[in-house]
Parts: sequence; structure tokens; C-alpha cells
Amino acid sequence: MTKKKVEVEDILDNAPIVNPDGSEYQETRLEKIDDWFWKYVPGYPFLSRIWRNYFCPSSFRRIIKHFLQRRFRGFDDSETWDLDSQFYKWLYPRLKRFTEITMAYPCCYENPQEWKDELNKRVQQLEHLVKYDELEFSDWSYIPEEELKQFKGRGNWDKNMTAFHYMEQDFNDWFGKNVNQLWW
Repeated sequence: MTKKKVEVEDILDNAPIVNPDGSEYQETRLEKIDDWFWKYVPGYPFLSRIWRNYFCPSSFRRIIKHFLQRRFRGFDDSETWDLDSQFYKWLYPRLKRFTEITMAYPCCYENPQEWKDELNKRVQQLEHLVKYDELEFSDWSYIPEEELKQFKGRGNWDKNMTAFHYMEQDFNDWFGKNVNQLWW
């Protein structure tokens, strides 16, 4: 006589679910329908995610709340989650335009072209920081290797995260030193 191999999934599927009061849990009709959709409807996990994020009542309230906050305050609470990236997104088009129209340069630079070159370098760094935040993963393949080489000699070299942190720190240091020079 051979023994049948018992799978953990079989035990869990057949095990009764008990409520806190000791009674057996009865699956609701909605839960049964949801289980059926998960098994047999292609794309249902994606569609259910859309439903939960945009059309369920709690998400709908959040969307309306954020809309009203943007109307009255100019920003919503979701922007306070990651202030540095929101600041970079705000600063990028302004610094880019400043680079195009500036006529003056700080006294520590020899000529206006040197200042414009520095600004262009910082605008490019800021563009990379904003693009990195939009990608939401460590893909630096869009940055030319020669731009990353300047960060290669520092500390424990990891092409993705370490370069991002050094580039971010380099931009923040420059911006902190030159924030009072950004006028024309």
C-alpha cells in the first residue's frame, strides 16, 4: 500500500477557517466571486488593482481630498512624502530657464561662459536626479559612462546607488554654496 503524499496547499484549502468566536467562517458570495475572477479571468489582478486604487470609496475620498488640497494650497499631502525629489522636480525647469537667460556671473568665476558651463553641468545633474526618481529603480543606463566616472573613485563603488547618492550630494553641496548667486 502506497502512502499518498499530502500537500500543504491541500491541507490549507480543506481546513476550516474559524472565526474569533469559535464558529466556522462562511465565505461570502462576494469573496467567492472574487476568487473565481482571480482564477479564471485573465488580467483580473491588474483590473482589481485599478479598482482598489481609483474607484473604491476610500481611494475616491483620497483623490477628492488631494484635488481640493491642490486647489486651495497649491500642493497636496502626497507631495510631502519625498520632499527632496519634489524640490528637484520644481527646481529643474526653473534652473534650466535661468541658465538660458542669465547675464551675470559670480565673482569667483573668470567669465560668464565658465558660469554657464557650471550651470549646464548642474542642470544636467538635476535632470538625472529627476529622471532617476521617475524611474523608481536603479537604472542608470541612460547616463553616459564618462559622467559617472567622476563618482567612481569614492568609497564602495556601486554603479547605481552610490553614483546616485554622490551625484545628489554633489548637487546639494553646490546648490547650498551658490543659492545666493542664482540671480540675474
